Amino acid sequence: MLDMAALNRTADVLRLHFDDDTRKHGRLTIQPGDEFLRNFNIPEPLIDGIVPRGQLYAITGPTGHGKTALAALMQMCIATGRPFAGREVEAGNVLVLAGENPDDYALRLLATAQAMSLKPEALSRIGVVAGSFAIGPAFDELAALVREPLAAVFVDTSAAFFDGDDENANTAMRLHASRLRRLCELPGRPAVAVLCHPTKHAQRENLLPRGGGAFLAEIDGNLTCWRDGSLITLHWGGKLRGPGFEPIQFELQPEVLAILDSKGRNVSSVAAVPVNADKAEQIKQIGLSDENALLVAMLKQPGASVAELSTLAGFVYGMGLPNKARTHRVLQKLQAAGLAAQSRGGAWKLTPKGKTEAHEVPE
Repeated sequence: MLDMAALNRTADVLRLHFDDDTRKHGRLTIQPGDEFLRNFNIPEPLIDGIVPRGQLYAITGPTGHGKTALAALMQMCIATGRPFAGREVEAGNVLVLAGENPDDYALRLLATAQAMSLKPEALSRIGVVAGSFAIGPAFDELAALVREPLAAVFVDTSAAFFDGDDENANTAMRLHASRLRRLCELPGRPAVAVLCHPTKHAQRENLLPRGGGAFLAEIDGNLTCWRDGSLITLHWGGKLRGPGFEPIQFELQPEVLAILDSKGRNVSSVAAVPVNADKAEQIKQIGLSDENALLVAMLKQPGASVAELSTLAGFVYGMGLPNKARTHRVLQKLQAAGLAAQSRGGAWKLTPKGKTEAHEVPE
């Protein structure tokens, strides 16, 4: 055990070397251990086991892998105090800096509220600043707008608020991360979650935010977001202050919104919805079926266009129109698995490994 009497005597000696004038002008001081321990910030969970208050986290994932949908779910859970994928959440106000695509974020937020059966007033605890700006120069102006304590700040995305020239420059990215960390100083000591694009050619196993080691060194943790078909997996990689957590899975669920476009048609978006292990396995099997269907189509008709492959694999909309977006997603999965390759001219073909797999698909 600590000998507190001895510690206090040592503290008295140390204080002799630092007079009041030194303390007043902010010069270096030696803080006694007991005083240091009394004043340090005890971790406060915001989303239990995932994100604590007062810390800076990245949420890293490629474009189209559900970062914004997942962040919108986190925001709604924090604003309402509802559990996030079964984990306890501390309710509070949320600030969102929607810099990359405010309109897309609005649709994700509406879809999330609809999927959670929430009324519009549930959004009142979420404040949004639409548009990009340089975090450093605008911090004081932003801070002046915050009237109530915040539980969390979400930055969508890091790139939209970066005022440097090169996202891979160590010095610039370290400075950018330190400016983002200042958001933790806003009233309420909010958690700050920054949506980040990954480094070039990143795969599921190495989802690190752009900026490399310099950016990673300045943040407290890196949450990762990876989409496989309609299944999104939230995990962590590279760095995390704390014990870590097992992967958490969500389904990217389509939502037809109660709003119309300029032609009177319903607008659609997607929402991230937590799924259990059984549901996640079902979704994986659907994805595997899609891969098998496309492998067989490519084997039967080498050199077919994406539209032709869509029809052959049965990836069609109503009226038989080819669902090329679905086909492209499956082709990318086959390419990542080494089963398909794209020529310089853009045509897709099976690799030798892909041909073997196609022949082994059950009839």
